[in-house]
Amino acid sequence: MKGSSHLGIGIAVGAIAGYITQPDLMTVAICAGIGGVSGVAPDLDTNGLASNRITLSKKVSKVLMEVAGIGILLMLIYQVMTQGMSREIYIYAGIGLVLLIVSRVITQRRMLTITGVLVMLLGFVLDKSIGILLAGSYIIFASFLPHRSYTHSLIGVVFYAFILKYLYMEWPIDGLVLAGLAGYISHLVADMKVLPVNRRGVKWFAPLWKQEF
Repeated sequence: MKGSSHLGIGIAVGAIAGYITQPDLMTVAICAGIGGVSGVAPDLDTNGLASNRITLSKKVSKVLMEVAGIGILLMLIYQVMTQGMSREIYIYAGIGLVLLIVSRVITQRRMLTITGVLVMLLGFVLDKSIGILLAGSYIIFASFLPHRSYTHSLIGVVFYAFILKYLYMEWPIDGLVLAGLAGYISHLVADMKVLPVNRRGVKWFAPLWKQEF
């Protein structure tokens, strides 16, 4: 099933969860958004709608790293010509070379990993927000997983529930946990083999049982 379909389903179940929690327009709208985000979250394990929306652009990042790397090396050449050699030059030269090398070999999946690291750094900045730290760790783990593995299992559901729990403790939004779980689980249900649009199913009980449903 396409990411746009998961997004739509997530928005719908999130809106229902919001209405059940507090039947007012603001709550329904917020929960619809939470449900939509949660509805595409499991697909962070592949280059789909979710990962492409939150991931730093590979092309932009590549250009920035190349410019930074070349800029550092040019400044070092100028410093050597005007002031001579120093110990710090080797350190900065290494940084410049690393940036140039990374810009050549970086992939979109590793950009997702970097995005997760930046989210975790944001969590530290925001008074060590556990919810944001967990969200960042989820993104990092997902960037290394094969598609439809642990993010598409009960382990993924439990992990995501912890993220929602701590986010709610920090930002007590009505319906946040219910809408988030409804959106996440809706993705797994929509990916099951019982639906004719899916060739593959969901390994709900991975890694204990790898049977697809």
